[in-house]
Amino acid sequence: MTTLQQRLEARPPPRVLVIQTAFLGDTVFTSALVQSLAQKWPRAEIDLCVAPRARDVAQAIPGVAHVHLFDKRGQDRGLTGLRRIAARLRTRQYPLAVLPHRSLRSALLARLAQIPERAGFADASGALFYTARVRTQARAFIDKEADLVRALGAEQAAMALRPLAAWLGAARAALGRSAAEPLASVCLGSEWETKIWPAPRVAALVRLLRGRGFVPVLLGGPRERALAREVNCGSLDTTGNSVGEALAILSLSALAVGGDTGLVHAARALGVPTVAVFGPTTPSVHNFGPRERAVSLGLDCSPCSAHGSRRCPLGHHRCLRDLDEDRVAAACQAVLAV
Repeated sequence: MTTLQQRLEARPPPRVLVIQTAFLGDTVFTSALVQSLAQKWPRAEIDLCVAPRARDVAQAIPGVAHVHLFDKRGQDRGLTGLRRIAARLRTRQYPLAVLPHRSLRSALLARLAQIPERAGFADASGALFYTARVRTQARAFIDKEADLVRALGAEQAAMALRPLAAWLGAARAALGRSAAEPLASVCLGSEWETKIWPAPRVAALVRLLRGRGFVPVLLGGPRERALAREVNCGSLDTTGNSVGEALAILSLSALAVGGDTGLVHAARALGVPTVAVFGPTTPSVHNFGPRERAVSLGLDCSPCSAHGSRRCPLGHHRCLRDLDEDRVAAACQAVLAV
């Protein structure tokens, strides 16, 4: 019996669908997988299916030909929505689907779309619907996905994002004269409350950055506007802008800092010197480069969650409340010195 890799070598796919409908950061990590597939099959069209929130990140991934949106919690929820999206995907006649997202729903989507080859992780809840199940012992997110692409005959690549020209124009307009100054992007908020560095700590860091000659720029979605008002300190508040514009601002920045969130990992993929603040989650699932630092107190109770939670299980949230701005500022200085 031939393996999937052998079948793909014999007949390279003209189109590949990557299904990643998890959070914004997961789509950033999947940019490495897309680079791997694009390098393996440079003539193939690599399409990406993502949640609406991750659309701009998907469009910023070099090598992506088309982005499908799957609003699994909104207009596409339930079996009716799943079938509707599957019917849309069938029109592209994909010979191969790659599923870094481990959900049953993603696996069922690929099956309903009648994609003949479906590769994903062996321990995924939807593995029953795969035609190739890949085992991995890797700990870091992109290393896990690298094991997935190796099963297809591709090699590991790095994360990469490139903002669209329209986003860069909007970013420069929003920044005004400050666009020519050294920018320090400060990423606020998170999908999970326990991953948010408290506003007084962020405000103190903003003051330190201003004192060192940076123009601090606050980034985040509409939910972060209240947090931005708490931080204030004379920084530029761009919260509520599109993710694409935020990516463009990050790309223009000399430094990015924030919690374990999608925009912070996007800064890493953009090649910006980055400091990531960790509390309930662990830095060990990331591969940090020379101009990237993870800052954590390393408390005995941390990490307490794989992705964060709504409240601290012990009720004190010391992992981030006690993480002082001087420690984070020192990490900022370290990444800038490389």
